[in-house]
Amino acid sequence: MSSDVKRPRWLSLMALATATALVVGACSSSSSPSPSVAASAAASAAASAPVSAPVSPPASAAAAGGCKVGVSWNNYQEERWAKWDEPAIKAALTAGGATYISNDAKSSSETQATNVENLITQGAKVVIILAQDGTAIKPSVASAISQGIPVIAYDRLIEDSKALYITFDNVLVGKLQAQAVFAKVPKGNYVVIKGNKADANADFLRSGMDQIIKPAVTSGDIKIVGETYTDNWDPKNAQTEMEQFLTANSNKVDAVLSENDGMAGGVVAALKAQGLAGKVPVSGQDGDAAALNRVALGTQTVDVWKDARLLGTAAGKAAVQLCASADITKVAGTAPFKSPGGNALTSILLTPQPITQATLNVVLDAKWIAKADLCQGVTGTSVAACQ
Repeated sequence: MSSDVKRPRWLSLMALATATALVVGACSSSSSPSPSVAASAAASAAASAPVSAPVSPPASAAAAGGCKVGVSWNNYQEERWAKWDEPAIKAALTAGGATYISNDAKSSSETQATNVENLITQGAKVVIILAQDGTAIKPSVASAISQGIPVIAYDRLIEDSKALYITFDNVLVGKLQAQAVFAKVPKGNYVVIKGNKADANADFLRSGMDQIIKPAVTSGDIKIVGETYTDNWDPKNAQTEMEQFLTANSNKVDAVLSENDGMAGGVVAALKAQGLAGKVPVSGQDGDAAALNRVALGTQTVDVWKDARLLGTAAGKAAVQLCASADITKVAGTAPFKSPGGNALTSILLTPQPITQATLNVVLDAKWIAKADLCQGVTGTSVAACQ
């Protein structure tokens, strides 16, 4: 991450990307459950501050208080957690004088409940939870809070007003996915591959998509010929689902709204087997290396990039502050959030960036991916970032 003296070029680019995304959001319907655009902007700006920026309390206070932060990962095998989120969390904790412990639920909600208890037993003063199942984990969250241990719901919603919710604006992610695909195919047969049903993000994304496609669905210009949740956001499951939808519709599918990059990989594999890869627009999110390469190759239309370094930094800084004071409303950069369950939550929502072939230089300049990985297999001169 950067120092306070000089901001590297990628942070400047992120500021520009954030401004662009906010303009898009300002033009949209306000029916989504996310906070106002202004609140989202303030949260993003706070989270984007350099890791070495002063936080409250100061590092010495955190260290003196024995600030140990526990992280419960739902499935550490997913690319982004180990590659981006965890290093950013660790760096922010270290900068604040705190220590890090963690465990992995391996996609089991039962294991995650036990894991949270284990983190507390090990002396965690704050617990960051990436929930496998936002409902199943609620008793563990309530138990931690009752013991005076603040909880951060990381990237995924937990319906508890006493937990701090830190994520990207997932309604906006869905909207940006649909905008890119709809621009390519404003009429035709659509398939929607949603994430895990127990993860509220799947429905947040879908509601964002509706902001773009619902009028065309209502008019009959777009027909949803297949829609399903996908257990654990699993790419293999997504491939099987896509194969079934192609068979059921005699391959007459014109566009696919896939909610993340892993599942988009499964979708593209199914399309490739039928000679349709690159002909049918496909969406994704997360900025996975393989997905960004698919964008460069033209088999994936858009990858909504959520710079996990910013998310991890925001969570780490928040955890340091919570070690000194358990009042989540005092954490810097928070804004109110009305949840689908009707709860008034305290949140930090960051702004995502859609990446298409035309904007691939953004992730290159941010050093998110190496050019060799981004452009592997790309031929010709049609992709500017690969020249």
